[in-house]
Amino acid sequence: MNWIDRLFGKKESSPRIKFEELPLWLEAKSKKISEGIGRQASSIYSDIDGALSKIKESTTLLEEAEPEGRFHLKMVKVATTNRDNMARQVRMLLENITIPQAADVKSVAGFHENAIQTLTVCLENMMKSYQYTKLVFIEESKQVIADVNALGRLLNELIEPVNTQKNVLDAIENARSIIKNIKNISSDIEIGEKAITEYGERIALLNKELEGKQTALTRLRDSESWKQYNNYKDELVLLEINAGKKEAEIKGLISPLNKALGRLKQLSDSGRYTLKPEIKEGLNLCLLSPLNVASGFFIEFQNIAASGVLNMNTERTNKLMEQIQNVVSSLNSSKEEYLALVKDIERKKDEISGMNIAFEETDMTKGISAMQEKLAGLEIELEISKNHVSALKNNLELKMQDLQRNIFIIDDKIKIS
Repeated sequence: MNWIDRLFGKKESSPRIKFEELPLWLEAKSKKISEGIGRQASSIYSDIDGALSKIKESTTLLEEAEPEGRFHLKMVKVATTNRDNMARQVRMLLENITIPQAADVKSVAGFHENAIQTLTVCLENMMKSYQYTKLVFIEESKQVIADVNALGRLLNELIEPVNTQKNVLDAIENARSIIKNIKNISSDIEIGEKAITEYGERIALLNKELEGKQTALTRLRDSESWKQYNNYKDELVLLEINAGKKEAEIKGLISPLNKALGRLKQLSDSGRYTLKPEIKEGLNLCLLSPLNVASGFFIEFQNIAASGVLNMNTERTNKLMEQIQNVVSSLNSSKEEYLALVKDIERKKDEISGMNIAFEETDMTKGISAMQEKLAGLEIELEISKNHVSALKNNLELKMQDLQRNIFIIDDKIKIS
C-alpha cells in the first residue's frame, strides 16, 4: 500500500493505526459494541418474554370476563364482539413475535423492526374495538392495552443502545466498504503504472529502432547510387520534356494542313472522291495520330491537292503546296529525332527500374512511416494511461479522506498512518 503511506505520511503526533491493521481494528470495535448491546438485549429479551406472557394472561382474562352490572343487552353484544376482535388481534401479535436466540446488533435490529411493525398494526386494530369493549369489560380491556403498551416500551428500550451507537456502527460499515474500495483503486493504480512503464519501454525501444532506420535512410540518400538514381530521374524528365516539345513540333508542322485534310475526308466520306485504301488510312492517321503517319502520305496528298479536287483558288492552293512541301521536307527528320528520344526514354526507364536502390528507399520510407504511426499510437495510449492513473490517485486521496472521517467518528483520537 505504498500510495497510502505517501498520502498519510509518517508523522507521530497522535495515536496512529496502519491501513493494513484497520480491518482487525474495526472488527474489534464492532465486536465490543455488539457484545455490549448483546448483554443489554439479553436482559431485555427476558423482560420481553415476561411481557408477552402477561399479555397472554390478560388476554385470557379478557376473553373469560363476564359483564358485571346492569347493561343493555345490545351493548353487551357489541362489547363482546369487539372483545373477541381485540383478543384475536393480540393472539396474532403473540404469534408473530418470536424472540431470537442471538443478541448481536443485526439480530436485535431485525427483531425490533419486525416486532414494532406487528405491534403498531395490532394497536391500530385493537383501539377501534377497545372503544366499545371498555364499556362493559373496562378493567380487563384496560389491562390488555396496558400490557401491550408495556411491550412497546420494552421494544424501545431494546433498540435504544443500537440507536445510541448508530453513528459509530454506520461509520464501521462505511469504513469497511471504503477499505475495500481503496484496495481496488490501489490495485488499479499499480496496474496502470505498470502499463505506463511498459508503454515507456516500448516507446523508447521503438524510438531507438526508428532512429536506426532514419540513419540508414540518410546514408542511402547520401550514397553515390542514390545520386546516380536521381540523376537518371532528372535525365528522364529532361528527355520527356524534349520528346514533348518534339511531339508538339511535329503536330505544329502538320496542323496548318488540318483544314485541307478535313475537306478531303468530307469528300471521301460523302463518296464524292474515292481514295486508295492506303491513302484513306494515312488520312485518318494524319487527323487522329499525326505522329504515326508516314511522310509518303503527304506526297500523295500534294498530288491530290494539285488536281484541284479540294476546290481551292490558286492562292490558297499555292500556299497549301508550300505547307505540304514543308511537311515533306521536315517530317522525316523530326520523326527520327522524336523516335530517338522515345527510345532514350525507354532505355532510361529500364535503367531506373533496374536500380534496386529505389525499392530500398521506398521500403525504408514505408517502414519509417509505419513505425511513426505506431509510435504516435503508443504515445496516445501512454497519455491515456497517465490521465487514468492521475484520476485514480485523486480518487484514492478522496477515499482516504473519507475513510479518516469515518475513523474519527469511531475514535476521534486515531489517525491512519
